[in-house]
Amino acid sequence: MGAAPGQGVETGVTAETESRAADSEATAKEHMRATEAQTQPEQAPSATANVRETGNAAPQDQDRLEQSSPQPVWRQGKQSPTPPEEARPARVESAPTPVWRQGAASGPETPAARVQGAAKTGDGPIRLFQSAAFRGNFNALPKWKRVLSKVKGEIQTLNTCAAPKTCPPGTTSWQRIMKQARGQERMEQLKMVNSFFNKWPYRLDQDAFGVSDWWATPQEFLKISGDCEDYAIIKYFALRELGISQDDLRIVVVKDRIRGIAHAVLAVFTHGDAYILNNVSDAIFTHDKYRHYTPQYSLNEEHRWSHIPVAN
Repeated sequence: MGAAPGQGVETGVTAETESRAADSEATAKEHMRATEAQTQPEQAPSATANVRETGNAAPQDQDRLEQSSPQPVWRQGKQSPTPPEEARPARVESAPTPVWRQGAASGPETPAARVQGAAKTGDGPIRLFQSAAFRGNFNALPKWKRVLSKVKGEIQTLNTCAAPKTCPPGTTSWQRIMKQARGQERMEQLKMVNSFFNKWPYRLDQDAFGVSDWWATPQEFLKISGDCEDYAIIKYFALRELGISQDDLRIVVVKDRIRGIAHAVLAVFTHGDAYILNNVSDAIFTHDKYRHYTPQYSLNEEHRWSHIPVAN
């Protein structure tokens, strides 16, 4: 990393000033230095000089300076060497609990939940829609951030509301599919969730919400329905509630080259492949069956991925 603006200029002026001051005092101190050289041991460089040299050192020189620096007084006499990297215990990081599940007790693990569904196989990562994915964040997606900010309260209400007259629209439907699909095998859950929410009528954002592009929360979809990304969102959170990890789920925005339009689907990584939940069909196919889809980006509740097509 380069120096900050002005840092090199300031260092040069300081050095030049100190040099001139040293020259002006050289004559006055010449006799004193000659005398002291015979009676005094050589003095170590000052702390200020060390700091100045360290600040101008190259990265590799900086490492050597740090390694050779003396042990601080409060550490002298204590033996606490840093263990080598291979001797340190491996750090295990578990996937964070989704916002709407924090503080809630998890249900019993089903046989389907034990099936490995990571976005890779023994041969390497799954090339979703024949693309390479590069992970980033979704700060540029305020519509998705709005959904995430509301989903905790909405899912809790949908799960627990028991008074039909005061419950949000669609609560009974949500509770019914959760009850039917919970405990089923993974692929059966995908089929049930996909076909269940595909029964909602397709509605353009302009007709449903009065704007050209709107990402609906679960309660908004159950009340008004929506378009392709809204189907993908409701299916995403339904499968999260059924115990599927966020690492196994991606909402994918694609370009449909046949219809010449943007589209959104839900990809589920399971059984060593990526299966697509699509609002245009109740049938579930693997991603490689959709040769006319070119992925633009994908996301879950933690990350956003950019996609670049790769050769077959």
